[in-house]
Formats: sequence, C-alpha cells, structure tokens
Amino acid sequence: MEHRLAELPDVDRIMAIIGDAQRFLNEQGVDQWQNGYPTREIYEADIEKGACHVVTVDGKVAGVISVFFAPEESYGIVYDGNWLTSDTPYAVFHRAAVGNNYRGMGIASQMLSCAENIALERGLKSMRGDTHRDNKAMRALLEKSGFAHCGTIYINGEINAQNERVCYEKLL
Repeated sequence: MEHRLAELPDVDRIMAIIGDAQRFLNEQGVDQWQNGYPTREIYEADIEKGACHVVTVDGKVAGVISVFFAPEESYGIVYDGNWLTSDTPYAVFHRAAVGNNYRGMGIASQMLSCAENIALERGLKSMRGDTHRDNKAMRALLEKSGFAHCGTIYINGEINAQNERVCYEKLL
C-alpha cells in the first residue's frame, strides 16, 4: 500500500470508489451520500487544492480521503457535547471511502493515520471529522482509531435531519 496526493487522472477511479461507497451505505440503510454527493467537481477541486489523498494497492487507487487545515464552518457549534480542543488549530478529514474490493485490508485505518501524520507535520494538535449518525462502519472505525465522539453538528448550520452529523476529534 502506498499513500500519495491524488491527481486529476485519478478522478474516474475515485468516482468508482464513491459509487461503491454509495451502494454500501444504501445497503446498510444509511441515507448518506444518496443524493449525488460527493461529485466529480468536488474531488477535482480537492485535487487542485492539494487536499485529496489516495491509497494505492499494486498501483491501483483503493481508497480516497480529503484533508484540510482551515477551520470548518460547520464545526462552529456543537450540540449535545463539545470538542476536545477549543481555539486550537486542527485538521479535518472529509469524504473518506474505500473500494469494495479493498474492504477489510486496513486501508481506511491507514488513510486516517496518514491524515494524522500530515496534520502533525504541520504542527497541529488534533484531527476532526464527522459522519452520518447511522454510518456504523465509519463510527466504529473512528472509535477504533482513537477518535472521541464529541456531539452533533449540522452541515452549513442548517438544523434538520438531512444535515445532522455526529462529530469526532482525536488529539494527536
């Protein structure tokens, strides 16, 4: 397994992985990523920003994760909890997914670990992320990886079930 920054020619494979993830979530009864999100344009923008990372197995893209280092607007208010850190700069990951043929190989754990290492190299003290309340696979991965459940956030501050996400943070 190798980790590297994604490149524009990777987008077709990334979108195939997202399709796998969307089907997996649907089969699990999770209403996450069922409305056309995330799009090709989002990943192209992430690549242009140098935020999109992939893990490859035998040269083929097996997983994808985007990592950012600016404050996340949606993380400004946490309901039913608190972040572990307050005003400390943090990294945040989004849109993590692994292709069907690569599940169970530890790729998702490796992607999180790589994201944490990138944050540490930048001198950051924590990593944050969020997921759908019903995404048991991601929640289990985060908890197994040392992330603490910190409460609930709402994407874009819009308080409704569609935008509700459980949020996590890990001290690095």
